Amino acid sequence: PDSELCRAMVAIFDQYETPYSPNGINNAISAMKLQIPVIGHQRQNLIGFSNGVYSLSTQQFTPHQPENWLINHNGIVFTPPAVDENLPDHAPAFYRWLSHAAGHNENKMNHIKAALFMILANRYDWQLFLEVTGEGGSGKSVFTSIATLLAGEHNTASGNMKALDEARGRYQFVGKSLITLPDQVKYVGEGAGIKAITGGDLIEVDGKYEKQFSTVIKAVVLATNNEPMSFTERNGGIARRRVIFPFNIPVKESEKDPQLPEKISRELPVIIRHLLTEFADQNKAKKLLQAQRDSSEALSVKCHSDPLYRFCGYLVSVDNIIGMKMGNKNIVPRAPRIYLYHAYLSFMEAHGFERPLTLTKFGDSIPKIMQEYRKDYRKVRTKQGYSYNVALSEEAEEWLPAVPELRRG
Repeated sequence: PDSELCRAMVAIFDQYETPYSPNGINNAISAMKLQIPVIGHQRQNLIGFSNGVYSLSTQQFTPHQPENWLINHNGIVFTPPAVDENLPDHAPAFYRWLSHAAGHNENKMNHIKAALFMILANRYDWQLFLEVTGEGGSGKSVFTSIATLLAGEHNTASGNMKALDEARGRYQFVGKSLITLPDQVKYVGEGAGIKAITGGDLIEVDGKYEKQFSTVIKAVVLATNNEPMSFTERNGGIARRRVIFPFNIPVKESEKDPQLPEKISRELPVIIRHLLTEFADQNKAKKLLQAQRDSSEALSVKCHSDPLYRFCGYLVSVDNIIGMKMGNKNIVPRAPRIYLYHAYLSFMEAHGFERPLTLTKFGDSIPKIMQEYRKDYRKVRTKQGYSYNVALSEEAEEWLPAVPELRRG
């Protein structure tokens, strides 16, 4: 602060018994500021440790140098690789968290590591965003903590979905490589902001004390929540970007370790080396994330947050058979076993869901969701008009209106 500089300058004047005035002190400090080199841009591919910097591009560790322009570091000592280095033996805290979060499923462990690599390598250009959702105490906050270590605190900004949607809110994310949305409250909306940022679009940013401008935010987005987000956009823009990781195994009270994030932070050099070795072919990580995006557990999360996804789970494709017609609200009485829209309305009422989609929105949304289910969905022309090659599964009888039995005379 200038106040400390003033006191230091006064001490120098006193030491040399030189007369001074407040204006003279301020002028001397202003002159010295003009001599200081202009701070350069910090390279985002450098991770600052207490004893040096690690370059992601060269995968080399070097001592601190002024030309790196680092203004902070993570406080962790970078350690050299051990002989036959591996996660279980040399990063036990991280491996314990990873195994628990993945339910000891090796495939899911690899998917989580792929997500961490995307953050480490800042592969915002993959046009994906991460959503870690599930019960409290299941390891979501540790995921965010590890992600912040990998990206660097100085490269990380925290916010919420509302901030992503508004020009004023986006200002805090400019120049960052990781955007975290921790403990995200229940979100229902189009997701226009997160779609634009992950899509690499030019977006409007409104700084508080500067003119509004447009920029591309080159950051990976990581959202964590107890309740999954519900997106009203169902044209595929969100679906092809959203990578959901359900964390549904809370840590037992007796097994909780409040020091876990700190222990994992000390293992950061091992974790970084492992991720860079594991994903030397970066496309491998991208394919694993796409597999997680399209996984059955991710689809299950969507079913719990979006009634239309759940309804489509009751539809089955039929071949060489005339399927259901679309129908509309003017057809009375309802015939949910014949008309798709009637079936949807019955499903919504049976489960207590309010505000069903309009017929147009319903018809426009189904094809993309059926595509996510990998179910064939086509409009077929018949002598009786148009129908669709789908029918309701037997499980739908659980919520379909009962069919009155014919009385025998």
